[in-house]
Amino acid sequence: MRVVNTASIPAIESLKADERTLLGLFKDIRKHSELSAFLPEACRLSLRWVSLVPGQPLRPRHLPGKGMIVVTDGSGEVIGGSPGRIQAGDVVLVDPGGLQGIVGGAPDGLSAISIHFEGEDARWDTPCMCATLVPGGPPDGAATPLDHLIEENEAHAREFAVSPLMQLIRSERAVGDGVKRRMLGALQIWSDAFQKVLCARVVFESHPGAIKIAERHLADEVGHNRRLARMHGPSRSPSWDRGIAAASSWFIERMGSASTEERTVLIHFVIERCADILLSAAQQIFPDSDYFATHAEVDAEHFKLGYDFLKSLPGLDVAPLRGALIEGWQMMNLICQRISDIAEGGCDAATELPAACAGPGEIESDAPRELAALAMAPAAE
Repeated sequence: MRVVNTASIPAIESLKADERTLLGLFKDIRKHSELSAFLPEACRLSLRWVSLVPGQPLRPRHLPGKGMIVVTDGSGEVIGGSPGRIQAGDVVLVDPGGLQGIVGGAPDGLSAISIHFEGEDARWDTPCMCATLVPGGPPDGAATPLDHLIEENEAHAREFAVSPLMQLIRSERAVGDGVKRRMLGALQIWSDAFQKVLCARVVFESHPGAIKIAERHLADEVGHNRRLARMHGPSRSPSWDRGIAAASSWFIERMGSASTEERTVLIHFVIERCADILLSAAQQIFPDSDYFATHAEVDAEHFKLGYDFLKSLPGLDVAPLRGALIEGWQMMNLICQRISDIAEGGCDAATELPAACAGPGEIESDAPRELAALAMAPAAE
């Protein structure tokens, strides 16, 4: 790992004086020999925004490719094998697996852009910031039980990243109109159901802090299923699938029967992490839609909401949460397997419902009405 300060990059001097005045300080990274040698000639970029408060560590897992961290504001420390201070204007060059972590410095923390260079063998299991961020983690690097739970969550995420659905999205078959149409239809079934999962959580939650988070999450997500529906219009296919419906109903039922802590794990760790991997990858085959990009931006924040809440609970017992984590990923894998089967056009794909018995996606979602309906349902024992 190496650190290059932008002060060492020569400014472009070939512009006229008045052009330089309008442009400000203008530097081309490739004019620096070391940076130029590090940058690949052709690649796909994965960009992440990093923001760390003072003392807050970011500890990435092993990354499959090299990358750069461009510090835009504040300062911090690089930790691990090559410790050192970094500040605004520094560019950290990271070889595969070469970054142990960074910590936000006093008094303003650190903001940066994390850039990963992805080649033809790019993988979508590169950890997102929501998975690698350990807010307020102990400075000595000692992992807490909650940190271990996140590590286990990442193990599930890595398995999902090589699942049939993710392999399909990365393949040439994914750009076919038929595959894309069927994939959007299957995603719509889950998107409609997810609205109900969030509504159920609000209805059944009793912890004051969790209620606040649940209501904020619902406010962020409400109507997103309608945005997805507008991508493929009223003729979407399919309208219903027994596998997705059954697994979605499991999540809705668990919002009533699970503990506050288990609900948090299912929503913020399992569903949000799965969505980050899936929807980030789907941007490649739906480049003209902002639906997937919008989700990719908010998933990290939603993960952090759950992490911060669990971290704030005194005497948190992580052991029973492992069961919710395992079950949740099993159900999400079932949903995503069905999405893959439908997109591939298998003979046992989803069903088109008659117009007289339209599925939930055929009726415009109304979160307040759904909340009221769920509130009338008998509470789980």
